[in-house]
Amino acid sequence: MGAAVEIKLQEIDKLQRKLNEFVLSGGDKERLLNSLGMVIEEQTKERIDITKQDPDNKKWDPWKESTQKYMQKYFPKASLLYRDPSGGLLNSIEHQMKGSDAVLVGSSKEYAGYLQEGTKNMVARKFLGFGTDNIIELQNAVDEFMKEQVA
Repeated sequence: MGAAVEIKLQEIDKLQRKLNEFVLSGGDKERLLNSLGMVIEEQTKERIDITKQDPDNKKWDPWKESTQKYMQKYFPKASLLYRDPSGGLLNSIEHQMKGSDAVLVGSSKEYAGYLQEGTKNMVARKFLGFGTDNIIELQNAVDEFMKEQVA
């Protein structure tokens, strides 16, 4: 079970209004979505590796005491969502096109869905999605893309 978030341009109102000002060919739209996918991928990786908070800037809950003891014993360099030095979850974050108007960003790791949604015994630590700050960054990426198209 992996985890992914699907981003459709029409679901992000401000971005959609901005894009409505332009007519994009199929190839341009694909390049833009790919560019946005890369931005969201980097936002997600930053969340896992640096900020350790959900898309709405809420810090993740710490491990339960029993989990903390276990991790210190068997994975002494581990931190929330970052268990092994090879960066299993971190390195699995990727994006891909879904049709002509959507991009998926997520992880194929089987445990990713449990981290994102939580379980009966584990609180969710959402790492996928985007909050207000992320949308502003996406708007800036769209602006930059459009400037390049006009130039």
